[in-house]
Amino acid sequence: MRSLVLTLALTCLATPAVAATCEESFQKKGDFLNGAAFSARVQVEGLTVERAFSQLRLILAREGIKTIGSDANMGVMKAENPATAFQRALPIDVFASTSGNLLNVEMIFTIPSGVGASRDTVKKYLCGALNQLLP
Repeated sequence: MRSLVLTLALTCLATPAVAATCEESFQKKGDFLNGAAFSARVQVEGLTVERAFSQLRLILAREGIKTIGSDANMGVMKAENPATAFQRALPIDVFASTSGNLLNVEMIFTIPSGVGASRDTVKKYLCGALNQLLP
């Protein structure tokens, strides 16, 4: 019995950590009165920052999101959900960094005070974009 417990303990220590899915990483901070930021992230093995930003430009464009600019060396990309007659443009920031052979990509969608957004809808769009990234 003692060896079984020891074996299980060592197995748990030796098991590599599994990265969270985009949906599991999704967070909302803030509220309607103060503004809010929604964030989600993924890890993709074998993907470069340049390639990720290139893919995201196309993915976001299909959703009507305009890329403002990017700096692959800094790992930063700026985009926006364009203004409409009823709403100003809303920023989307993308941050990418490497950790060994993994590329961490985080997307943050910010809304100002007085603007509402459904948590599930934002999660669908953020993760829908991030989950399309390919090595």
